Amino acid sequence: MKIIILTPNYPRKNSTMNGIFIHQQIKALQDLGCECHVLQDYNWFPRGGLHKSHIYWKAGFDAFHNCLDLLEGVTIHKVPSFVKMPNRLFPENYYDRLARSFARYIQKSPILENADWIYAHFLTDFGYIGTKVKALTGIKLAAIARGDDVHAWPKENPKLIHHIEEVFDHADLIFANSQRLGQDANDLIAKKHQKQVHVIYNGVDIEKFRPPVKAEKKSLQEKFNLDASKNYILCVGTPLKEKGWLELLDAMLKLKSQIKNWNLLCVAINRESADALDLKEESKMRGLERYVSVIGQLSHDDLAELYRAVDAFVLPSYNEGMANALLEAAASNLKIIVSDVGGHSEIFMNSQDCSLIQPRNLNELVAALKKLINTDADIPVKTREKVMKLGTFLDNSKKLLAHFSKQQSLA
Repeated sequence: MKIIILTPNYPRKNSTMNGIFIHQQIKALQDLGCECHVLQDYNWFPRGGLHKSHIYWKAGFDAFHNCLDLLEGVTIHKVPSFVKMPNRLFPENYYDRLARSFARYIQKSPILENADWIYAHFLTDFGYIGTKVKALTGIKLAAIARGDDVHAWPKENPKLIHHIEEVFDHADLIFANSQRLGQDANDLIAKKHQKQVHVIYNGVDIEKFRPPVKAEKKSLQEKFNLDASKNYILCVGTPLKEKGWLELLDAMLKLKSQIKNWNLLCVAINRESADALDLKEESKMRGLERYVSVIGQLSHDDLAELYRAVDAFVLPSYNEGMANALLEAAASNLKIIVSDVGGHSEIFMNSQDCSLIQPRNLNELVAALKKLINTDADIPVKTREKVMKLGTFLDNSKKLLAHFSKQQSLA
């Protein structure tokens, strides 16, 4: 089976963790015998150094050279999208432009023109673009909701609800990475557009993300320069306020007199944008330099080791479908504090090792942290048992592939 993947999030040279959970699923599909091709767009730019003369061309040049060609056997195609200039004279729709660019590239490619499926990630942008590419190429479309595309983006721009309705009307298959997210997507749109949403969890690499064995934790603490006499809480996410970073730092400040033996480690994925938080500066403003360390981005292998070097995990984000970092932390058998959004309660409801809190609720976060630091460290933790039930990336890709095959057999 040949599958074309449309996604705005995929690892790049300067951000290897960007969309890593999507890549893991695509790699698993390829391991199952599928031929997978990822399309990444960039603004067309002229050659010979002329790209320096315009901001669009410069952005396109940078994006082109930031794209990978191959990642663990998955082919990545760089697709040019031509922006007509001056754009005030040529008003055009971003979504239509990308759809035409993708469709043109597919139709001209002897490798892609006979693809079986387009698999688009995030309903409001690349899922919506996927409906247009399907109309132009005739290739079947599957689209998956992942969180912000249902919870955050339509709230900021209600017009995007129409995009979700278009996807529900025209996609051959609709997926979500948690049951709750699928229901939320249906609840968001008009009843006449509602459709069955199949749940495909992200899964987790249970071999890479595992508890430490014997003296491994001590050696890993030495690797990351952690004080073995202290306890460490880890938070992993993009440095945006929507991940709950500011509430987390405020909660640490409220508990400053009680956390003398606890430190927060922040692994913040690279993000160069105006809305990115400076976590070091935010910590300094609160006088938390002694208690907060901002590590920055880590490779996936190093991150797996860091999970085994710490004692707990926290993620107070506002919106998620199913946070991949949460699954990795649970597979590492850490105590957990996480916001009750997306499918998190599908795994951790009534768990003694996980505190589910309401997003943006500072008091609940403070109470959960206080409970964590006062809990006997010798009590066995069983979060790994919970997450094992979701399966690996390979397990869930088999389910995804079964839906593709069933839909094809019905055609």
